[in-house]
Formats: sequence, structure tokens, C-alpha cells
Amino acid sequence: MSVEKITARILQEAQDEAAALKAKAEAERDAMLQKAKDEAAMQTLTMQQKAQTDALLLKERRKSVAELEARKLRLSAKQEMIETAFDEAAEQLVHMDQEEYKKFLLSLLAPYYKQVGEIVLNERDKKNLERKLMKGFSEEETEKLRGYIDRMY
Repeated sequence: MSVEKITARILQEAQDEAAALKAKAEAERDAMLQKAKDEAAMQTLTMQQKAQTDALLLKERRKSVAELEARKLRLSAKQEMIETAFDEAAEQLVHMDQEEYKKFLLSLLAPYYKQVGEIVLNERDKKNLERKLMKGFSEEETEKLRGYIDRMY
């Protein structure tokens, strides 16, 4: 064999090996690119799903907050109505004449005269109405009430 043939053969083997290495490198590159594309696609899909989930959660939170605010507003309106009703009732009580006030108290006490308990009046009502309250009941009822009225504050 001549040197030229040996050189040509070595050169051919080197070219074949270079071509094989190049093909292997290109295959590895293509595999890496495909893997990166797949990972990117997976991350994109994951991020889209997370974004959808987050959007739904945010929507639910906003709905819950809105419902809570609506309940607060309803409660506030109810409390305002109750306050107004109490204020009006207090105003009516303050402006009742003495006889009407006595009748009112008697109407509140009458259903309970057979029950055991205490009648609690403020100092003014006790002072002004004790005798009048007793006149509103029968003798038997008055005896029962006397024990309660003795404990009035």
C-alpha cells in the first residue's frame, strides 16, 4: 500500500468519524431542542392552568367580598331601622301622660302576675307609680305584687 492510499484511507476514516460525530451532535442538539420545547410547552400549559385557577379564585373572592358588603349594608340598614324604632318608642314613652303611662305599664305586667319573678322599675317610676300600679290589680294580685315591688330598684 502506498502512502497516498494510506493517507486517503486515514482521511476517509476521519471524515466518516467526523460525519458520525456531527450526526450524533445534531441528533443530541435536536433532542435537547425538542426537550426544551416540550418543557416550555408544559410550563406554558401549567402557567395557563394556574392563571385560569387564579382567575376563578379571584372571581370567587370578589363575589364573596361583594356578598359580604351587601350583608353589611343590609345589617346596617336594619340596625338603623331598629335604632329609629327604639328612638321613636322612647320618644312616645317620654311624652305619655301619667295615666297613659300607668296603663301601659299595667298592660305589660298583667300577663305575668301569676308568675314568680321581680318587677324592676327605675327610681322615678317606683316613686311615682308604686301605689298606682297596686290599684290596677285585684286584692289577691296586689298581695303578690307587693312582694315584688318591695324589691324594686
